[in-house]
Amino acid sequence: MSTLDDLAARAARAPRAATPGARGLAALHVLDTLGCVVSGATHPIAGPPARYFGDSLRDRVLRWSAQAHLDEFDALHAGAAVVPAAVVVPAALLVAQHEGRPGAAVVDAVLAGYEAVVEAGLRFGGAALYASGWWPTALFGPIGAAAATAVLLELDEERTASALAVAAAGLGGLLSSGRFGEAHYLLPGRASADGVEAAYLTRAGATGSAALLDRPAALALARPPAPASPTAGVHLERCGFKPYPCARPLHAVIDALRALDARNATHVEVALPSGLMSFVNADRKVPGPAEASAGAAFAVTAALSGTPEDVSTFRRARIADDVPAVTLVPDPALDALLPDHWAARVTVETPSGRASRRVVDALGSPARPLSREAVLSKFDTLTACALTDWRDRCLALDDLADVTALTQDITQAAEPQGR
Repeated sequence: MSTLDDLAARAARAPRAATPGARGLAALHVLDTLGCVVSGATHPIAGPPARYFGDSLRDRVLRWSAQAHLDEFDALHAGAAVVPAAVVVPAALLVAQHEGRPGAAVVDAVLAGYEAVVEAGLRFGGAALYASGWWPTALFGPIGAAAATAVLLELDEERTASALAVAAAGLGGLLSSGRFGEAHYLLPGRASADGVEAAYLTRAGATGSAALLDRPAALALARPPAPASPTAGVHLERCGFKPYPCARPLHAVIDALRALDARNATHVEVALPSGLMSFVNADRKVPGPAEASAGAAFAVTAALSGTPEDVSTFRRARIADDVPAVTLVPDPALDALLPDHWAARVTVETPSGRASRRVVDALGSPARPLSREAVLSKFDTLTACALTDWRDRCLALDDLADVTALTQDITQAAEPQGR
C-alpha cells in the first residue's frame, strides 16, 4: 500500500473511529477556526486578497483559509508541525454549504481532513522540515482539504486516494524568511483551495500517481516517509487550541514570562530549539504585523502587558521603547524535546539579579489543553460577542440537518471591510 493509499484509508477510518467526545471536539474546532476567520477579516493585511479574489467556491475557500491563519491563532498539531484548522475547516464548511450537506457530514469531513494532513506531516518529520525551508502546512495542506472534500462529495476510499494523489501532484510551499507579507498567508489558502479542487476533479474522473509521496516527495524532501503512526483515537484529539495570537514557538516564551517576575526587567533572553528558529525574529521594528506575530520582542511585550491574548499587540510594526531588550538564542538541549514539545527557556535580568524559567509544554498543548470554556471565551472575544447564537448552533453541528444557514449567517462577519 502506498503512503497516499494509507492516508486515504486513515481519513476514511477517522469518522468511524471518533468517539462522541471527539465529534464534539471537532465542532469546537470549527467554532474556534471561524472565530479566527472573523478576526482575520479585520487584520491589516486581509485587504489585498479580499479585493482580488471573488466569490467562487475556490476563492471563498482560499480567502477564509488565509484569514484563519492571519493572526496565528488557529489550532496546531505540534508533532506534525501543521495547522490543520486553517486548511480543513473553511473547506469543509464551504463545500458542505455548496453541496447542501448536513452538519454531521461536516464533522466527518473535519475528522478526515485533520487525520490526513496531520499523518502526512508526521510521516515526513514535522518541524524537521523547517531546516530545509519547507512549511509543512503548505506542503500537506492540500491533502487535508482533499480528504475533507472527498467525504462531502461521498467519494469511496479508492477515489479518495485518487483525490489525494491529484492534490499531492502540486505539493510545495516554502517557509517564508525575512519579510512574510501577504504571500506567506496565501499559502494555506491556496493549499486548501487546491485540495478542494482536487476532490472535485476526481469526481469528474481525474486520477494521479499513488506513488507521489513514496518517491518524488521523498526525493524532494530528502527523507523517506516514516512508518504509520499509531491509530489509537484520531489525530484531531491531539491538536491544540492556541491561547495566544502568535507563532507557536513563542507560546512557551509567554508562559515562562508570566511565571517570572519581569516587571523591572532590563533584558530578556529567549532560548528556543534551533529547529524552530528559522522563522522567528527578535526585532523591535518589523515590516508589518506578519513579522510581528513571529517576533520574540512582541511576545515579550504581550506577556508584560498582562493580556497576551490581545491580537492588537501583534498587529503593529514596532514595540514601545520601555520594553526591555530581547535577545534570541538557540538551545540545542531543547531540540531533544522535539517534535512533540515546543519548549522555551527564558532568562530575565532585573536590577536585583537574574531568574530563569523553562516551559516544556505551553498552554494549549495536549499536555495543558485549553478548557472548553476558554475556547468559547476566545471565540466571543474574537467576534466581539456578536455571534453568541451562531456559537450555540455551531456547537450543535452534529445535529444540524443543513449548514447553509449556519454558513450564510457568518459570511458577513467574515468579510473584510471595503470588499
